[in-house]
Amino acid sequence: MPACFEGPLMSAHPDSRIPIETQRWVRPGVTADAESLDAWLMARAPLAVPEARARRLALDALLEQGAHGICLMAGTDTVRALLPVTLIHSLSTGGRVAMVTEWWPPQTPERADSANNADSAGSAGSADQWLGECCAVLSDWCRAHGIRHIFLAPDLVADPAQVPEGFARGAEGLWRRNLVPVAKQLG
Repeated sequence: MPACFEGPLMSAHPDSRIPIETQRWVRPGVTADAESLDAWLMARAPLAVPEARARRLALDALLEQGAHGICLMAGTDTVRALLPVTLIHSLSTGGRVAMVTEWWPPQTPERADSANNADSAGSAGSADQWLGECCAVLSDWCRAHGIRHIFLAPDLVADPAQVPEGFARGAEGLWRRNLVPVAKQLG
């Protein structure tokens, strides 16, 4: 499995003037993360029972990291952002493509409900920065699994000047990144 993104980020406790170093991370979710991610999603976007069950089944399929896709988690002390990725077949590229159609960015203080959501605390950095870090880990994962292309839905990037590194607008309107797979080493 490729290395996850981990990097220091300076942030401060709301009551302190002394900055403390917080470790930001991005990693693929695994089946052991299902319960906590399901609870996190329900806190962010509650659903009625039938829809919540369907969402949980989709989450479980992504967390298996099989032929369906992958679910990247990003955070500091807890999960702050989620990038679900579906693997699809593409006739235009002649292979499988990692398709990203939804992005659960860290909530901003004005969108976060302080009573039940600590998501905004310590989530320094813009949504586009978090998306860029997730896309870097996704690129490594795709290369390791022989996937040559990543497509992002057009509305996932709020500011076209802040598009993640390596992405360009394709003729079909999607943000597209072409990858070179990692050579396999036997031995």
